[in-house]
Amino acid sequence: MKTVQKGTGQIRHRQKEARQADILRASITVISKKGYHRTRISDIAKEADVAYGLVYHYFGSKETILTAIFESIWERFGERINRISKNDKPTVAKLTEISDYMLDTCIARPDLIRLLVQEVVRSSHIEQFPDVKIVRRIIGMIETIFLEGMKKKELSADSDARLLSFAFFGAMETVLSAISAGLYGENLNSRELKVLKKKMRLIIGGGSFGVRPEE
Repeated sequence: MKTVQKGTGQIRHRQKEARQADILRASITVISKKGYHRTRISDIAKEADVAYGLVYHYFGSKETILTAIFESIWERFGERINRISKNDKPTVAKLTEISDYMLDTCIARPDLIRLLVQEVVRSSHIEQFPDVKIVRRIIGMIETIFLEGMKKKELSADSDARLLSFAFFGAMETVLSAISAGLYGENLNSRELKVLKKKMRLIIGGGSFGVRPEE
């Protein structure tokens, strides 16, 4: 009997997680199109093809949904940055990998980036900015990349790794914002993305973030 109950509980847990994931995906789609203030819980429920009350049951409010989206985005980004920071590649190669990943995401999931830029990074919908610690941890990982570069003498010994980490993170966020707002190209295709990634590599490798250009 206990085995049956345990199995049933696991199935229900998976079903719950699947419904929550569906709701979050629907939320990203709707909010990225309509904006946070114009989105209603009923819009999200319709997009997710679930009952109106189920959205409230799992999340309680639109603000909680936005918080969950924010945390999910940055957690995944943080995991990728962590893997990049631990490889043995030169500083320029690591920063380029981060840049490429962010730009690839911008093309693969424009709705996600648009929501992140327009509704999270540049807004104050959330009274307690969700898990600022996540963002701090990500910037800390980037700082570690610069510190290691200094140890390898790829950067000047008097470089400010923390300042450089903010400069790099801020530059990438600004580029994503410009793309999302249509200020730098509009609906970039794969060819245009490839060109943009190459330009970013030139900027990163040219010493803009403290890394000595290759001779």
